Amino acid sequence: MSETEGAAGGGPESYEAAVARLEEIILRLDSGKAELRETLELCREGKALVEYCKGELDAVSGELQRLDLDELVSKLEAGTEDAGESDAVSRDPISP
Repeated sequence: MSETEGAAGGGPESYEAAVARLEEIILRLDSGKAELRETLELCREGKALVEYCKGELDAVSGELQRLDLDELVSKLEAGTEDAGESDAVSRDPISP
Protein backbone atom coordinates (compact mmCIF):
# COMPACT_ATOMS: atom_id res chain seq x y z
CA MET A 1 0.00 0.00 0.00
CA SER A 2 1.40 3.41 -0.93
CA GLU A 3 1.42 6.34 1.49
CA THR A 4 -1.41 7.99 -0.44
CA GLU A 5 -3.80 5.09 0.10
CA GLY A 6 -6.18 5.11 3.02
CA ALA A 7 -6.28 2.47 5.75
CA ALA A 8 -8.63 0.28 3.71
CA GLY A 9 -6.49 0.73 0.59
CA GLY A 10 -9.43 2.36 -1.17
CA GLY A 11 -7.98 5.75 -1.92
CA PRO A 12 -5.70 8.57 -0.88
CA GLU A 13 -5.59 9.88 2.68
CA SER A 14 -6.21 13.45 1.57
CA TYR A 15 -6.47 15.80 -1.38
CA GLU A 16 -2.89 16.91 -0.76
CA ALA A 17 -1.63 13.32 -0.75
CA ALA A 18 -3.47 12.67 -4.03
CA VAL A 19 -1.91 15.74 -5.66
CA ALA A 20 1.55 14.72 -4.46
CA ARG A 21 1.10 11.22 -5.92
CA LEU A 22 -0.15 12.71 -9.21
CA GLU A 23 3.02 14.78 -9.40
CA GLU A 24 5.10 11.62 -8.89
CA ILE A 25 3.16 9.84 -11.64
CA ILE A 26 3.65 12.73 -14.05
CA LEU A 27 7.39 12.82 -13.37
CA ARG A 28 7.66 9.07 -13.96
CA LEU A 29 5.70 9.23 -17.20
CA ASP A 30 7.66 12.28 -18.40
CA SER A 31 10.95 10.50 -17.71
CA GLY A 32 10.23 8.04 -20.51
CA LYS A 33 11.60 5.22 -18.33
CA ALA A 34 8.27 3.55 -17.55
CA GLU A 35 7.64 0.32 -19.45
CA LEU A 36 4.36 -0.30 -21.26
CA ARG A 37 2.55 -2.13 -18.41
CA GLU A 38 3.81 0.36 -15.83
CA THR A 39 2.60 3.23 -18.02
CA LEU A 40 -0.84 1.64 -18.19
CA GLU A 41 -0.98 1.20 -14.40
CA LEU A 42 0.24 4.73 -13.79
CA CYS A 43 -2.42 6.10 -16.14
CA ARG A 44 -5.12 4.11 -14.35
CA GLU A 45 -3.91 5.30 -10.96
CA GLY A 46 -3.65 8.86 -12.22
CA LYS A 47 -7.19 8.78 -13.56
CA ALA A 48 -8.53 7.55 -10.22
CA LEU A 49 -6.59 10.26 -8.38
CA VAL A 50 -7.90 12.98 -10.70
CA GLU A 51 -11.46 11.76 -10.11
CA TYR A 52 -10.85 11.76 -6.34
CA CYS A 53 -9.45 15.31 -6.47
CA LYS A 54 -12.40 16.52 -8.55
CA GLY A 55 -14.79 15.05 -6.00
CA GLU A 56 -12.97 16.76 -3.15
CA LEU A 57 -12.95 20.11 -4.95
CA ASP A 58 -16.65 19.79 -5.79
CA ALA A 59 -17.46 18.98 -2.16
CA VAL A 60 -15.51 21.95 -0.84
CA SER A 61 -17.00 24.23 -3.46
CA GLY A 62 -20.49 23.14 -2.45
CA GLU A 63 -19.74 23.76 1.21
CA LEU A 64 -18.42 27.24 0.46
CA GLN A 65 -21.54 28.08 -1.51
CA ARG A 66 -23.71 26.87 1.40
CA LEU A 67 -21.78 29.07 3.79
CA ASP A 68 -22.78 32.08 1.68
CA LEU A 69 -19.63 33.97 2.54
CA ASP A 70 -20.97 37.30 1.26
CA GLU A 71 -23.77 37.15 3.80
CA LEU A 72 -21.31 36.28 6.59
CA VAL A 73 -19.05 39.19 5.65
CA SER A 74 -22.01 41.57 5.66
CA LYS A 75 -23.04 40.37 9.11
CA LEU A 76 -19.49 40.72 10.42
CA GLU A 77 -19.15 44.20 8.99
CA ALA A 78 -22.53 45.22 10.44
CA GLY A 79 -21.50 43.81 13.81
CA THR A 80 -18.23 45.75 13.73
CA GLU A 81 -20.02 49.00 12.93
CA ASP A 82 -22.56 48.43 15.72
CA ALA A 83 -19.78 47.64 18.20
CA GLY A 84 -17.89 50.79 17.21
CA GLU A 85 -20.97 52.96 17.78
CA SER A 86 -21.70 51.45 21.19
CA ASP A 87 -18.07 51.98 22.26
CA ALA A 88 -18.23 55.63 21.20
CA VAL A 89 -21.41 56.14 23.23
CA SER A 90 -19.99 54.45 26.33
CA ARG A 91 -16.85 56.61 26.24
CA ASP A 92 -18.77 59.87 25.80
CA PRO A 93 -18.48 61.73 29.15
CA ILE A 94 -21.66 63.68 28.41
CA SER A 95 -23.82 60.59 28.01
CA PRO A 96 -26.11 59.81 30.97
